[in-house]
Amino acid sequence: MIQDAVEILLFVICILLSAFFSSSEVALISITRAKARTLVNEGRPGSQAVAALKESPEHLLITILIGNTFVNIAAASIATAFAIQMFGDIGVGIATGFVVIILLVFGEIGPKIYAARASDSFALTVAPVILFLSRICSPLIWLVERVSPKLGIGKDTIESFVTEEEIKEWIDVGKEDGTIEQGEQDMLYSVLEFADTTAREIMTPRVDVILMEDTVSFEEAIRIFKETGFSRIPVYHDQIDNITGILNVKDVFSAMVSHRKESTIKEVMYDPMVIPETKKIDDLLKELQVNRVQIAIVLDEYSSFVGIVTVEDILEELVGDIMDEYDKEEPEVQNISEGVFVVDAQMWVEDINERMEIDLPVDESYETIGGLIIDRLGHIPLHPGEKAEINEGRITLVVMQMHGRRIVKVKVIIHPLAANDNR
Repeated sequence: MIQDAVEILLFVICILLSAFFSSSEVALISITRAKARTLVNEGRPGSQAVAALKESPEHLLITILIGNTFVNIAAASIATAFAIQMFGDIGVGIATGFVVIILLVFGEIGPKIYAARASDSFALTVAPVILFLSRICSPLIWLVERVSPKLGIGKDTIESFVTEEEIKEWIDVGKEDGTIEQGEQDMLYSVLEFADTTAREIMTPRVDVILMEDTVSFEEAIRIFKETGFSRIPVYHDQIDNITGILNVKDVFSAMVSHRKESTIKEVMYDPMVIPETKKIDDLLKELQVNRVQIAIVLDEYSSFVGIVTVEDILEELVGDIMDEYDKEEPEVQNISEGVFVVDAQMWVEDINERMEIDLPVDESYETIGGLIIDRLGHIPLHPGEKAEINEGRITLVVMQMHGRRIVKVKVIIHPLAANDNR
């Protein structure tokens, strides 16, 4: 009788230990290294043990598997021996079914659900015990690592690096839960995309750049500065592609105050910083800071001048548009009526598709909505009013405003689907 009670007690202890190892696995594996460091910084009891285990996640997993396997086998053995004593040979089948159900419910499913719901607090509780067991099992862990190298046991297998897409998913979840506001979400997305953005994507294109020839007088230069509101303007010699310097309005005023009116702007301008259009803007920002300049000249693969990038352009990628007293606040997309929009011709097609939830075609031969119109027309528009039909006539693009040969504004007309098309 006493022997039966001892066997039942040992079986219960094995089930409890199985539950302990199963729940510890879920709680500790779900904790990331970053979360472990946060817990340490908060001074939570048990956080040091959690951090130590996350430094060697393969040792953590092997320790838990060893413990769980040992107690499960012990539970099955005790139950089988007890069932044989009670029911004879048929007891093997009874014990097998009984142990499977008990281990599944009380040793696996139940404990893992509990640990998943309270992973942080449970991980802090069990971490010191698991760390102690991992040190006791270190010889066996060493043996497992040596005899089964092909199993892929290692840090990359146990805990993969966090990807950018996963971080974006976390941000989206935070937004849905209300812990992250819309503005914070936009800024975090901008930070993640910052390093992948090139100078070409944010530059002011050549056709929109205000330039100054190196033969103009100080008086003429002051007039241009006053009309444009800019403090720095690129200077060219003979032809636009030959950018020779950057003129700062402060240098012009300084020269005029010093009674150097007979001097030319070539004497006060400084050498331009030249970059390729493929340069990443995070590296560009560092170079602008090191060289203490505010503007960079962008060249294409043929060394032709294609635009400029300023520090303000780069910062706007993180914080949004920075408006000053010279900027005219006009939305890039204006909703005129149902299905009719007016957009800036320099907007990228991908951005328009995202903003307006439409499917304008994207191709390597163009980037902007203006480029899409030129591609479909086969020529540069001669006057406003020319239009192109897109997506079998479901979308019409109309040139609304031009400056010289450059398209400034485009009207986007989204035609409602006919009854026979909405199938």
